[in-house]
Amino acid sequence: MERTPYRKLDLDHGHCLEIFDDSRKIGADAWVVIMTATMEIPVETSLFTSESLSDSEFDDILNTLGSPIEYRYRLERNMIMDHEKDAVLENLVNTFLENTGRYVANPKFPEKLALKEYKDRVEKRKRKK
Repeated sequence: MERTPYRKLDLDHGHCLEIFDDSRKIGADAWVVIMTATMEIPVETSLFTSESLSDSEFDDILNTLGSPIEYRYRLERNMIMDHEKDAVLENLVNTFLENTGRYVANPKFPEKLALKEYKDRVEKRKRKK
């Protein structure tokens, strides 16, 4: 099932942040209000501008992560009454944008996210050996 974004933001670094209303009804007049923010980031050589990568380093990153990678952030509030749902969702979105919006809009964010995800997976692979 295709989800329709509650809000879409085209960021200066060329990626799109999509915010979804993933709320669900849990009673006759109560909701779990859920805001999910996502951003797909294709893993391409042009993503890595801070560090020059050899072809083999890039290939290892691409093989480890796949493409695209996804940034995902979720906020939720439980037991929200029907008449409060929309206001609570809007508050969650605004809180996310105020607290995290500048961080994900930073031009270095996609590269840093990819490198962090890569390093985390490499460390996890080493621990399993």
